[in-house]
Amino acid sequence: MKKLWADFKKFITRGNVVDMAVGVAVASAFTAIVTAFTKGFISPLLALLTGDSSLDTMTLVIKDPVYDPLDSTVIIEPAVELLWGTFVQKIIDFLIIALVLFLVMRIASAVMAHSKKLRENMINALTHADEEASLAAAKAEEEAKAAAEAAAAAEAKAKAEAEAKLLAEEERKKKELELLAEIRDLLKKQA
Repeated sequence: MKKLWADFKKFITRGNVVDMAVGVAVASAFTAIVTAFTKGFISPLLALLTGDSSLDTMTLVIKDPVYDPLDSTVIIEPAVELLWGTFVQKIIDFLIIALVLFLVMRIASAVMAHSKKLRENMINALTHADEEASLAAAKAEEEAKAAAEAAAAAEAKAKAEAEAKLLAEEERKKKELELLAEIRDLLKKQA
């Protein structure tokens, strides 16, 4: 019994059951509105065309009632009638309800499609912005790497130039020393 109660409680607290209950309440109220519209507007218009007072009173008599021969107010056998007016009124009610529900569903479907499109556009925009940010970060990283490589190349060039200058200076000093040694040796020979 507890499990049954727990399952029932779970069933009635689910969202779609509440939605369904609201839908039934709205549908019954809407049915009352459509019935009033049919009786108030459509039935009188049809009554004008047919000459009857309302759709509910429009019938097709298949067999007339049989009255008591002694008392004409007493009916022995009731009349057999087809209540086609009531049937037509229910068909009109159904068509109006179906049309309104169709329009509501069409509008809801269009709103949902538009909402989905907006959501996709927003996701695309956010994704595009993320991609742009990633591309900008990658570009900045590449530029920083290129700048670091250029700086390293410039430093290496400067170091190579400094080493070449040092080597040239050492070579020049070496030649000067050799020249001075040669001059000294020549002076010693002359003396």
